[in-house]
Formats: sequence, structure tokens, C-alpha cells
Amino acid sequence: MNSAWLVPAALLLAAADPPPPPPQAGITILHLRETAEKSVVPDRLRLEMRAEQSGTDPRDVQAAINRRMAAALATARQAAGVTVATGDYALFEEEPPHAPPRWHGSQALILSGEDAPLLLKLVGTLQTGGLVMSSLAYEVSPAKLRGAERDLTAEALAALGRRAAAIADRLHLAVLRYRELTVGNAESGPRPILLGAAMQRAVAAPVAAPGTDRIRLTVSADLMLGPQRP
Repeated sequence: MNSAWLVPAALLLAAADPPPPPPQAGITILHLRETAEKSVVPDRLRLEMRAEQSGTDPRDVQAAINRRMAAALATARQAAGVTVATGDYALFEEEPPHAPPRWHGSQALILSGEDAPLLLKLVGTLQTGGLVMSSLAYEVSPAKLRGAERDLTAEALAALGRRAAAIADRLHLAVLRYRELTVGNAESGPRPILLGAAMQRAVAAPVAAPGTDRIRLTVSADLMLGPQRP
């Protein structure tokens, strides 16, 4: 064996990561987590529609979907302030017993914006062009979430500080300092409204009201507690 490759065990131990320092005498680590919430009115509407087609020839099915989606995109892009995107495209074959095979295809069209009346009117127009409704959801816009973050952060930190002080006092200790602090972002999830088959294929524009939603922000911390000063 080539002795040039031998490394003393002492050097290997020195190169390894140093062990974590032992806890300081008389120090207690407190792990806390607090969440602040507030109710808001969602200010953005998100809808999903579908272009659907069935037939015996997959090429005809895809061609029909492509024509319908191209027309829908041209119409939707004329609406001011509406974000337009295409979604999932699916094509599958069905082989029913005692019948020739059939192909079914669909493609999603996703619309979102803050002008709900305009969006709902646009949906009615697209339904007359052959698209069907898939889902509808009001959500809180990113701008509104960011606007609520400052107040929620202050509220969550204040609640965490009060709880830490109360726990420390209960233990006859004092809060010395924060060892680690994590502040999350304000979050709010959309609440989808799934539509039944009769509603999906209705030609009239849907009716929707935003209601209220909850925005939440969570903070967590490791705090160091120690003896109270005399």
C-alpha cells in the first residue's frame, strides 16, 4: 500500500465538522409558533373553461378542439385586464362494447382578472362558442396579500412575544434573546366552486359573489430563557 495515501486519524477528526457547542448553563430554549389572521374580500376571479369534442377520428377531434380554442383565445384576448392562458390538453380513446371506438378530447382555457362582471360576461360569450365551464374561484390578489403582510407580521410577532414572556414568567425565568426567528409570507388559498353538468353547459353567464376569505401569516422562533435579574 502506498503510504502517501495514509491520513492520520487525528487529521481526519480535525477536518470533520466541529460538534455543536454544549448548551449554556442555566439556559432554556423555548420553541414557539404563532399565526395571525384577518378576513378580507377576495379581489380576483379565476375561471377555467374547456373546449370538448368527441368522434371516431382522432384527427377530426383534435382539429375541432384547435378551431374552438383558437376562436376562444381571440375573443378572450380582446377583454382588457383579463389574463388568458391555456391549460391541460387531453385525448383518449374509448372502446365501448358492441360499438365502434370513439375518441374524446378537451383543452382548458384559464381566465383571471379583477373585473368580475367583465369576466362573467366574457364567460357567457365563450359558452355560446361551445366552451363549457369547469371551475370558478375567487382569490386574493398578490398585491392585496403583500399589503396585509406588514400588519399580520407585527400582530404575529407581538403575540409570540407576549406568549414567550408569559411562559418565561411561569417558569420564573426571563426572555434573554431570540436565537432564531422565521417569518412566513401572507397566504390565502382560492376556494373553487365546482359546477354540475347542467351549469357547465348553460349558455347564460354564471353568477358569482366573492364572500370573504382568510389571510394568514405564521412566525416561529427559538428563544433563550435564563434566570431573572434581581
